[in-house]
Amino acid sequence: MKTHVLVLILIGLFFNSCNKKSLPPKEEEPGPVFYFKCDIAGFPVDMEAGVNAYYMRSSYYKDSNDVYVFKGELKQKDCSGNCGFGLTVMLNDYKASPNGVMNIDSTLMFTSYQYNDAALEPLYYTGNFAPHQSTQQAAYNWLFSDGGSWNSANCNKTFKANTTYSASLGVSVTSPTASSMSHTNVYRIGNPVQTNLNVYRISPFSIFNYKFSTTNITGQAPFSYLWDFGDGYNSIEPSPTHEYISPNLYIAKLTVVDANNDTCESYYKVPAINGPIADPNFNANFTPVLNPKSLSTVSILINDPKGNVYTLGQVNQSKNSHFEIVSVENYQATDSNQAFKKIKIKFNCTVYNGANLLEIKDGEAVIAIAYK
Repeated sequence: MKTHVLVLILIGLFFNSCNKKSLPPKEEEPGPVFYFKCDIAGFPVDMEAGVNAYYMRSSYYKDSNDVYVFKGELKQKDCSGNCGFGLTVMLNDYKASPNGVMNIDSTLMFTSYQYNDAALEPLYYTGNFAPHQSTQQAAYNWLFSDGGSWNSANCNKTFKANTTYSASLGVSVTSPTASSMSHTNVYRIGNPVQTNLNVYRISPFSIFNYKFSTTNITGQAPFSYLWDFGDGYNSIEPSPTHEYISPNLYIAKLTVVDANNDTCESYYKVPAINGPIADPNFNANFTPVLNPKSLSTVSILINDPKGNVYTLGQVNQSKNSHFEIVSVENYQATDSNQAFKKIKIKFNCTVYNGANLLEIKDGEAVIAIAYK
């Protein structure tokens, strides 16, 4: 009897266990809608809209070439000096729109995009020229091989890329003694290698001994140097010294070759003469002005916690740099009638603030792109 009772109890327990209802699945917390994460110079960065005062903002504008630029920003506001990194992405439309029609679906494609950086041909270059010495007792006259001229100490001028220009500076001084002199240099605009020369006297006036060096050199190191001092003597040192035996005006020439075999020639008029004399030597620096009509290109801006803005405009990107759109969705903000696209991007790049480089690795972001 006891055995039958035990069997009935076990059977009842078995059917009761089969009839138990499973617990409802645990609701997963939704991930952030907009975010940016990457490695910046070895420092992990992870930011989300709605966390730590980060917000997502998007806008668009039409530039002077009738090209729409779509802009997405993920930044902090009201951070009271304790800010984090910020990201701005700008995508150029894939064609110009003089009739005001946007081409958002053709612009946001699942593909890799070219950066709007130093690899793109600039529209032109701006050249900034300044004499080595300037004084109120001097008159300055700049002349350029394209017919341009300027009559002040400092000169700013635009130049076409991949074109060779000569620039001449004439200087006339009235004090302490009257003196006039001119000097000409030659520049290949867009050449990766550019430099200015610095020459100064390092001995008593009875000896014409000079120190030669370069300033603001650009290109890919290491560099090789060939100095021609204009009196039959040469040197391959980066910063040589040279003594002129006879007093005279000498034209020193430097030829620089970088690691990519790009070459630059620069000239300096050495006044190996005792007594005050007008100095016609000058420095020149060239800055590329990027093409705003670079269709289907991407610009990246990074704000660091100190407020510095880094861009990729003047950077030659490495072979590992890339930008890719991996997904596109329609998105409707709850508090706006503005139409948005939500895009997911992956990218690597190097950005520059004029003094320092930042390398962005394993960049991934979801940002909003406004359109009409």
